Amino acid sequence: MAYVYIHEEDLQAFIDSLKSFTSSNISELDSISRANTERDDPADIRDKVEWWALPHVRIGDLSLTADELQVRLNQAVEMNSNGITPMDGDLISYYLPDGVEDTPANVMIYNGEAVTNGAKDAEALQQASGSPDGVSEDGRTVEQVLDDMARYQDVPAYGDAVVTTFGGVDYYLDFVLNLQWHYNSVDKEGVLHVDRDGLDQAVDVLGRVLASATNSESTPEGHDSWSDAMYESVTVKGHRGRMSALNALLAADDAVYDTNTLVDLADQLEDLPFDGAAASSTPDSLQGWYDDDYGVRYDEGKALRGYSMDPLYGVTMAMGNNPEAAFKYLNPDGQMSNGQWVPGEQSKKRWELLTGREWDGEVGLDGFTAAMAGNSAMRGSDEADTAAAATWTVARSMEFAVDQVPFASYTEAMKENLSVVVANTADQGVKVAIGASPEELSLAGELDDDSLYTTLVYRLIDNENAAATITSAFTNAAMAEFPNIITPEQLEDKYEKVGCVYGYLDAIGSERLTDLKEASAAEKKAAEDAMGTVVSVLTTVVGAGVTGPAAKLAWSVGTTVTKPIMVDQLNPDDLPDVDVPGTGTPSSLEAQAYAEAVNRGLIADPEAFNSEYLQHAGSGEPYSWYTTNEDGATTFNLDNPPTDEQNKQIHYWADDISSEHDPEGAIRHANRGINTGVSRGQRLVQGGDGEGGKDGDITIKRD
Repeated sequence: MAYVYIHEEDLQAFIDSLKSFTSSNISELDSISRANTERDDPADIRDKVEWWALPHVRIGDLSLTADELQVRLNQAVEMNSNGITPMDGDLISYYLPDGVEDTPANVMIYNGEAVTNGAKDAEALQQASGSPDGVSEDGRTVEQVLDDMARYQDVPAYGDAVVTTFGGVDYYLDFVLNLQWHYNSVDKEGVLHVDRDGLDQAVDVLGRVLASATNSESTPEGHDSWSDAMYESVTVKGHRGRMSALNALLAADDAVYDTNTLVDLADQLEDLPFDGAAASSTPDSLQGWYDDDYGVRYDEGKALRGYSMDPLYGVTMAMGNNPEAAFKYLNPDGQMSNGQWVPGEQSKKRWELLTGREWDGEVGLDGFTAAMAGNSAMRGSDEADTAAAATWTVARSMEFAVDQVPFASYTEAMKENLSVVVANTADQGVKVAIGASPEELSLAGELDDDSLYTTLVYRLIDNENAAATITSAFTNAAMAEFPNIITPEQLEDKYEKVGCVYGYLDAIGSERLTDLKEASAAEKKAAEDAMGTVVSVLTTVVGAGVTGPAAKLAWSVGTTVTKPIMVDQLNPDDLPDVDVPGTGTPSSLEAQAYAEAVNRGLIADPEAFNSEYLQHAGSGEPYSWYTTNEDGATTFNLDNPPTDEQNKQIHYWADDISSEHDPEGAIRHANRGINTGVSRGQRLVQGGDGEGGKDGDITIKRD
């Protein structure tokens, strides 16, 4: 989001001066026009002084500018007087979303009109949900109102207006609790049916709206902050069922809550008792004879059926969308000492609390690992202290995930979250893949560093999204050292390192498939798909360095990721299907190495590009994937990744030219680099014979 800051008095003075200037000039022009008309245009200047003439147009432009500036100033004054937008000293501000053009119309839409529309939509949603026919006074259904709300769900002024119109956080949470009945139905036999997908979609919109409200400068009436309002709402006696609604809103997809709101709220919620009850056990009302926390004959009001009551679930889930909040919460204190991050006592105590508490047995660790993922993105910070602190927490996250969480307890969401943690340590992961150690992480788990790191990758690799995220990060990191290849030896070094990544991940995936022999067909299919994704992602990212960018799979050195790659959301051009080899090296990787050798000018003999080597054997038709430039140089333009036909054709070409037309041995260096790297990566995991089910230098903890 972006705020545009202006000085109210100075800008108003400028606008007034501009209006005075334009008014005076228009009066002068009108006076000249009248005099000229009365005298029958004696100097033939009519086209220069009438209303359509250029002077009038230019003065009109200035007048319009003054009006447009006044709109911006009025909106800033209105937003500031309502406490919605921030101030910076004497400067007030209006809001615009990132990427939205700063025009008067847009300024009004995302500021004053947002407040009006927010209040109107909040009223309509309450009317529609409470009316017998499910329609608001303006004729909209619940779903239609929610669709309209989704258009402005990330606008702070809109979110604040919605929550305010509901009457504050208490009533907003109560509305969510009541809304569940809109998505429930009972059949003729008295069986309850819940449209969970519909309810989830509604909660996602309302969660985004609440998140945007926390990003305004306004605070709920009667409270000093949004976090205080939320905490008090879910802890007041008789209404503690609201925790389920708050968790649902905090966990909404892509909801970005204010940083301080999340940190302060988590600091308060972490002290609340929780017994580890699963989300599926949450009823629609909290009533009973006795509870360890609520006492005898308790009635804690309505709850959101099937949603978590874990006090830390929702707030940590939200931290997955706000890396700064995750970092601040997980690293409250500490300092650098001798080049290393030393956590403070508060950080140590918080980590002990989080790793020792009872989490919701179904989704609790989804939240904790989301916060881990958010924090890991801060390893890319330009501030050394921040990057070091984030790295310390990343190491503790990995140790916890391997040493304290049984593999059987991993959910698919956990795997995807932890894949982000691994991806943000890709520089260290490549070290493991080549046989070195991830020493920068300073791991201290039950296993040696390489084995602990690899065990975590093993536990994640059967999830297709996690596999894509890790592979993309590792491959980008492996290639980062080789931005410009100018010798065959550099080509060999590059593809040896990429080969190590391929061999390492391939071996881990093979081990996972071996261990799934007794698993269900669905589990086996998921793992096989994930392994196909490993090969597809790796070759696509490598191809980006040969044929051009690979869309969402290649990123710059030093950047971090905040979310896993969602494979089913990628376009076919981002991640094409490739054939997965049963054994050996992917031929497409060799093809890409050959193409890079040509395009980098490492094969200089013109005879290597004789048309007889670059044509179909039968028809003599030239291959479609190469071009000869005006300077006589040849370029190989393979698809990314290469098609099966292109793979075969470029391998035919490489065999045909042999060393006679490749005296520097670029093809030989490429082949040797790939073969050496793949073999090394596989041996580290599977031992000298490369057979599945056996450990090499690295030991995998399989349970």
